[in-house]
Amino acid sequence: MSSFESHVRGVRHLVDFSSAAVKNVPIIFISSIGTVDRWSSPDAIPEEALHDLTLPSMAYGRSKLAASLILDVAAEQSGVPTLSVRVGQIAGSRGEKGMWNRQEMIPSMIASSVYLGVLPDHLGAQEEIAWTPIEDIAGLILDVSGITVQKSISEVSGYFHGVNPATASWSKIAPVIKDFYGDKMKLVSVEEWVERLEASAKEENLDFDKNPGLKLLDTYRGLFAVGKEVQSVKYGIERTKSHSSTMRELGPITPELMRNWCRQWGF
Repeated sequence: MSSFESHVRGVRHLVDFSSAAVKNVPIIFISSIGTVDRWSSPDAIPEEALHDLTLPSMAYGRSKLAASLILDVAAEQSGVPTLSVRVGQIAGSRGEKGMWNRQEMIPSMIASSVYLGVLPDHLGAQEEIAWTPIEDIAGLILDVSGITVQKSISEVSGYFHGVNPATASWSKIAPVIKDFYGDKMKLVSVEEWVERLEASAKEENLDFDKNPGLKLLDTYRGLFAVGKEVQSVKYGIERTKSHSSTMRELGPITPELMRNWCRQWGF
């Protein structure tokens, strides 16, 4: 947590800046679903403030949660207009440009799958895909900020979820990726995929450029919850959809989008 202290302090400075302004200057905070990744209830995570500091599993999430709570207090005590958006997995662009960063978790997994010649046919605890293309996250932010359609300053408040309400299944997307790469890739269980990645860590000359998933091996073990029964987390989305036409109209990740990203990565 201490490593994020300067960032949290920056939020406090923004509060001072907004409070001193002659006009109402809202603070739009991009939070993360990492603030609630230990949520264990079968109920959906509500679109509201959550004060439990044990909900984030990592310092990054705790720093985001702390910043959100600072903003909540500022709104309550000083009338500073604030809102927080808990953003999930931001995917690549819908267009030809704006490539999804190759170093992130999903692109790295696919790069390593090309290297290993195998791709997981399911993702365990991450089977349900609620990724959101970058343009749609931008649209959500503009919507709830009152920029797409003008809102009263009182409406620029509260919590929203930047998680695609129209989910897809990895098991339906995986064959699209396999077909894109052809005979050099086959589908295997997520357990076998993790085992293959673990085995590749013992190779004499490690190539992290071609096999970047090695750097995220522990992350994959935990996220895919290999060998464990894990309940998927649900996110409340009704408030978000009521304030954002982008999220109301958003569809699931499609084969066409996945092929576009594979072309952009060029693995």
